[in-house]
Order: sequence, then structure tokens, then C-alpha cells
Amino acid sequence: MKLVKTITLAALVVSTQTFAFGDLLKSDDTKDLMNQVSSSVDQMSDSPITELLTSQLDVSNEQASSGGAAMLALAQNSLSSDNTSELASMIPGLENMGAASSLLGNIDSLNAVYDVFEKLGLDPSMVAQFAPVIMGYLSDQGASSGLMDSLTGLWK
Repeated sequence: MKLVKTITLAALVVSTQTFAFGDLLKSDDTKDLMNQVSSSVDQMSDSPITELLTSQLDVSNEQASSGGAAMLALAQNSLSSDNTSELASMIPGLENMGAASSLLGNIDSLNAVYDVFEKLGLDPSMVAQFAPVIMGYLSDQGASSGLMDSLTGLWK
């Protein structure tokens, strides 16, 4: 599990930053970055969304938590502040993911999410399978139509 988490974290770092890998290894902030990202991935691993993704799709816990985290990071970086606040209130631990996401760099496009999925060994088309599961969870939590419409537009 620890090796998979390390590989996942490395994939996220590589997919969302443009810098020399050697510079990352020399950075004093690398340990803090990895600890924050690891904590965020742990929180997503325990998320009800991760449980839904693993029960409804043929993906591992790590793929579900990291893929879901990438999609939610895109949402946090793209939605209005009202929608972002609403989303954070519905997903346990999401507010803590923001610090790690900002350290990794912005996942600011669907292509960046596709890159994360590829690094996880998932076909990028799986985003279309993850989205309705996440949206179903949010709907069950009482998400507004504004948030749901925004996410639909973002993840299609």
C-alpha cells in the first residue's frame, strides 16, 4: 500500500508540474509536500466516494481515491466560490485536499485529470464512469442544481 501510494503521489507530482525531477529531490519542501499529499490521499481513501467508486467500478482503492481526488481538485480549481464551498461541505476531508493540490500545482483542465488517470493505470475514458458515481453521491447529499450543472459541464 505504501509503495502504491508513493507511486501515485509521484505520478500526481509529475503530471501536474513542469520542473526538473532532480530539483524536486533536492527541495527541502519535498517531505512536507509528500506528507500533505499523502494525508490527502489517505482521507480520500476513507471517503464514501472512494467506497462507491470501488463498489461500482472495477478499480482499486488507490485508483478510486486518487482518480476521485484529481476530479475533485479540478472542481475546486474551476468552480465558483459558492459551488466550491458547497462541494467542500458535502465531501468529508475535501477542504484539506486544497493545500496538497495547491502544492502539486493546479489540475486546471480535464486533460490534466486524464493524465492522472493514465498514471494510475486507468484509461482516461474512465472519467466518464467516475463522474456519475460522484454526481450520484452529491445528489444524495442534496447538492444544488447549480453545482450539479457546473460539475456536469466540467467533467464531460
